[in-house]
Amino acid sequence: MHESENNQQKAGDKMKQYLLIDIGGTFIKYSLADEQARKISGGKVPTPLTNMDDLLAAIEGFAAPLQGQFVGCAISMPGRIDTRNGIAHTGGMLSAFMWEQPFAAQVEARLGVPVTIANDGKCAAAAEGWTGALAGVENGLVLVLGTGIGGGIILNGKVLMGAHAAAGEVSGLVSDISKMTDDDFKLTSVERYSEAPLWAGMASASGLIFEYARQKHLPTGSPMPTGEEIFAAYNAGEPEAQKALKIFARRVAVGILSLQNVLDVEKVAIGGGISAAEALLPAIQAELDWLFERCTVMPTVKPELVRCRYGNDANLIGALKLFFEQNPA
Repeated sequence: MHESENNQQKAGDKMKQYLLIDIGGTFIKYSLADEQARKISGGKVPTPLTNMDDLLAAIEGFAAPLQGQFVGCAISMPGRIDTRNGIAHTGGMLSAFMWEQPFAAQVEARLGVPVTIANDGKCAAAAEGWTGALAGVENGLVLVLGTGIGGGIILNGKVLMGAHAAAGEVSGLVSDISKMTDDDFKLTSVERYSEAPLWAGMASASGLIFEYARQKHLPTGSPMPTGEEIFAAYNAGEPEAQKALKIFARRVAVGILSLQNVLDVEKVAIGGGISAAEALLPAIQAELDWLFERCTVMPTVKPELVRCRYGNDANLIGALKLFFEQNPA
């Protein structure tokens, strides 16, 4: 190849663009981005929770005006997602129809470009490990505190998928063994997670809201406060908010200690909407310090706590990183 042709080829490579999609329970966010996941354009549409045809039509709808501008599509979504084979075994809030679906191939048939799918927690971990708070970290953990707790594990520099594409589902960490051993115990829907003896109900953003409501003795059925309102009350010195955050932070710290005993990571990156609050990380750090001071018999080493670099864009960025792993240049 002549030098001029080589330069043209390099310029062409630099101009490659990708369609990044983050399927959430309420909205589908999408972005046309370059190879570093830098956004060129994008938007969002409501997520169809009805059937597969409606979901595929929604994706095709916003992708149609962008046809010819992207060479691949990377999708972040909830559920147990087999990225290597493009299979959505479950789909979180999409589970009315997203069971054992070859979803990557279905989207590929509509868009005409290579498509990868990946679990949203693993995408968040991939983003932070690529260019975010865990860049350069061989072993790390991402915890996204939202309605539940999104999780992503980086071991030996790679996002851990697991034998059944189910690694990192930290929402299911058991918080009360005695209740799980009751003969009447049953957990049959995602909506019941917050009520179950699981970490998801105790240490998610929802857990903080419920604890604050308990401290305030809010009547059942009354409007729930937002995370922003709770932290505003905390910053104003309200005793109930301060107590709620301390209890919540202790619950988060207990889960981190449990996970650290198994994973032995260098850093734990905390994300989710409430991670933007300045008071959150110091509160968790204080409780983690307290626990490690009292668990000296354990050989585990306290990990460093950091805030995730990428907020709402983490899933999109990480989806592209995992796309490249499945489609090396």
